[in-house]
Amino acid sequence: MKRFNLLTLVMAVCLFFTPAAMAADTIPVGVPIPMTGWAAGSGADYFKGITMAIDEINGSGGLLGKQLEIIRFDSKGYEPEVVMQAADYLCGQKNVASVHAGWAGWGQDVLAYGKYDAPFFADDGSQAAVDIFKKDPKKYYNIYQTTDVGVEQAKSMFRALMALPYEYPNKKVVIINTDDSWGLEVGDTLEASFKENGWKVSKRETVPYGTNEWGVMLSQIRRIKPAIIHMEIPSGQENITFIQQFLKKPTNTIISLGWGVTPREVVDALGTAADGIIGEMPSGLPGPKAPNPAAQAWVDKFVKINKHQVPAGAWIAYTAVKAWAHAVEKVGDAYDFKAVNAYIQENGYEGELGLIKWDKDNVLRAQAAAPVVHYQVQGGELQPIFTDPPLTPYPYGKFIKPRWIK
Repeated sequence: MKRFNLLTLVMAVCLFFTPAAMAADTIPVGVPIPMTGWAAGSGADYFKGITMAIDEINGSGGLLGKQLEIIRFDSKGYEPEVVMQAADYLCGQKNVASVHAGWAGWGQDVLAYGKYDAPFFADDGSQAAVDIFKKDPKKYYNIYQTTDVGVEQAKSMFRALMALPYEYPNKKVVIINTDDSWGLEVGDTLEASFKENGWKVSKRETVPYGTNEWGVMLSQIRRIKPAIIHMEIPSGQENITFIQQFLKKPTNTIISLGWGVTPREVVDALGTAADGIIGEMPSGLPGPKAPNPAAQAWVDKFVKINKHQVPAGAWIAYTAVKAWAHAVEKVGDAYDFKAVNAYIQENGYEGELGLIKWDKDNVLRAQAAAPVVHYQVQGGELQPIFTDPPLTPYPYGKFIKPRWIK
């Protein structure tokens, strides 16, 4: 009997120290972000912010004494079936304590992760995603949008374009957007805003992802000679090829790429050829000169790690991880999802720019601590020229007339 007890004890000890058992000493965090396909560039930008936050937490002793473990899933092109697979894998199989997706779709992610209770942070910016939440807030209580919706961002874009210290040669605009919830929301809102203010929308074009040959459209644009071209394509390659082809024979036109200017791959590919282009980043932290010491320290650390300025989504993805971890510390249990979600909803999080708060729809509306930042590319880098709300000239940057405008 003694030999049996000793053998049982040895087997139990060995079992306790197997990799599977040791995994219980970590807290898994789901990260469903594109690693392949047209959205991989922006996925990499979000991932830099997420890993920066997790490395900080792990380096300071972990969360509740445990290290955070990243569980990745390739979201590819956010196809609904892929998003659902990601949710079932991360929450259903891997039992992650939270999910940080960056940009994750246009509502299919709300349906997928709303089946579970782990806090889910997404940068969708889509009214379609918010509308699904509003149908059943109790069911989708764990869903957090980390940016304002496309309609409000488009209104901010219009305000910034109208506030530029520049005299437009005419009131003609061309709007190009993708055929998805985000592109259509932004395009429709901008079209209405321009028309309401006496502008002529000379051309409105909705294009599919993967459009990289712009010859016919540019020929039409060169005949129109618009004062503004606004493109809203949340992917890098389309914006890169459009600018490359436009600059072969430019018109006296302000080019606005909206969100599309802020993925790092765009300025990396275009370099100083992009100087003069306008764009915006929702829930952004201005850099390279930040507005306060805490924000400057964050920018400096990010640049030291990644060797480039802050791209789209990196700071707010970082902040979402920190907001979740702070709530877990206060609650004392990463898997008490009801309490963790309640803490986030009630208290928000004190970030580098101040206190951020989600609204009743769990949307992080544009606010002083998470503003829309409007940029112009200068010297091959993003230079803030406005923050919003309220729309205010950024004190450490100014608009420069693009060199292609004669």
